[in-house]
Amino acid sequence: MMSKQKQQNIAPNKFTFHGHGHPEPIGLEYIAGAVASSGFICQFKGNWELEVSLPDQQPKLILLSAITSDFHQILQAAHHARERGNLTVLGGYHACGCYNDLIDSPFDYIVIGEGEEVVIAIAKARLLGVWDDLDSYEVKNVGLTKIVRANRVEKLDSLPIPLRSEQRLSQYRIHDLMWPPPSLQQNPALILGSRGCVHNCDFCASSTVWGHGVRLRSPENVVGELQDLQTRFDTNTVVFIDQSLGQIKKWSIDLCNAIKNNVKGMHWYHQSNLTVDRDVIRAMAEAGCKKIGFGIEGVSPDAISRIKPVNPINYDTINELCDFCNALGIFVKAYLIIGFPWETEDTVDEYLMWIQKLRVNQVKISYFTPFPGSRAWEQYSNQLVTTDWSDFDTVKMPVVRNPNISVERYHEIRNLLFKAFYGSPSYADVTSKILRLYPHYVQSYKEFTVFLQHFDMINGDEIWLEWLNQNQAGEIRLVAKH
Repeated sequence: MMSKQKQQNIAPNKFTFHGHGHPEPIGLEYIAGAVASSGFICQFKGNWELEVSLPDQQPKLILLSAITSDFHQILQAAHHARERGNLTVLGGYHACGCYNDLIDSPFDYIVIGEGEEVVIAIAKARLLGVWDDLDSYEVKNVGLTKIVRANRVEKLDSLPIPLRSEQRLSQYRIHDLMWPPPSLQQNPALILGSRGCVHNCDFCASSTVWGHGVRLRSPENVVGELQDLQTRFDTNTVVFIDQSLGQIKKWSIDLCNAIKNNVKGMHWYHQSNLTVDRDVIRAMAEAGCKKIGFGIEGVSPDAISRIKPVNPINYDTINELCDFCNALGIFVKAYLIIGFPWETEDTVDEYLMWIQKLRVNQVKISYFTPFPGSRAWEQYSNQLVTTDWSDFDTVKMPVVRNPNISVERYHEIRNLLFKAFYGSPSYADVTSKILRLYPHYVQSYKEFTVFLQHFDMINGDEIWLEWLNQNQAGEIRLVAKH
């Protein structure tokens, strides 16, 4: 294996991000870009806190945004901001999902929806005394808090690019299985090519912020932001956090062609649906896409049919698509969910069997977590095991009570599933094939191994680990093991 010093250099730390756990405050960065373009001073105080002010003037606006699992930290930041005599504005998924429950919280404003335009209106009103723009919004007084419903930003190209800094970007690394691997990534960043989703899953609360339907940036506009990242930060890795990239064929292909023709040396990762067209995947590969995450959700065919009854997926389709992506040099990550209240030990036995048949390069196994604002929340909020928001990060624990399986047992099951997947002959076969085609990916696997060991996802005696140890220089000489 690698030296201890090397492991320390690339081991996951508090700045690791993967899956949905990105620390770059992209939402606040978009708002900061818009607010700064209107003449206000914007200064980040952390990943969830943005200060908006005028020179030598009090009070200041403190903008706060976070996902549900970070809400306790947001509350503390809001109290401290109030103590300093500032005004507080809350937005983001958690605020949009349960704003009615935040009446006694320390927020002067809670914004429902997209914040760029409405925050400018609030800043003009409270810092400049110009109320005309804010008066055009729907505002509801709840206690001492004003609930403001924002308008959707229809012309995304009109928005300034996010207000980023190299100091923040330089701290991040993607410790997923990725090319380039963490040691070769330079100031990785997040980017949005669209807003909204073409799907309407029960467990997703994205519509509380973006509404229904999809709005698109022009390919030229997206390319401009990618070029800015390269010019100012020398960024070589980005993550598209769109929910619909690949689902709108013409736009997706046009975007990929624009990236291919105008942005060199940029590698990227995005999430998509298994219905994505093969022509789109080819265009993505040519444009630098090195990884796609698919929301498979169910670990077995029966679970898939329960979770996605409208569009059930079979394992043959999944595996064929993954093999197709790997042949083009694209890693595939499968997003899977366990922790549903209908699961039993028999279901677990099925999961252990089926996960070993899955031909992908990486899995993320989350616990079923109904978020405020989703239809799943309406159905399961009275069956929760915990009411501590910090537990709602999808990986700490199952939050919905299952009469058949305890929380402690679920921790064991999740660990067993990881080790069954990464120790399966199918995983070894998939690994050998992509490494034969792309030998330089050996470095990605070596650094990913540190990530897996850090979180105890492998046993340490997997066949493919021997291959990595035998190929220090990246030359693949795979040895069969019987």
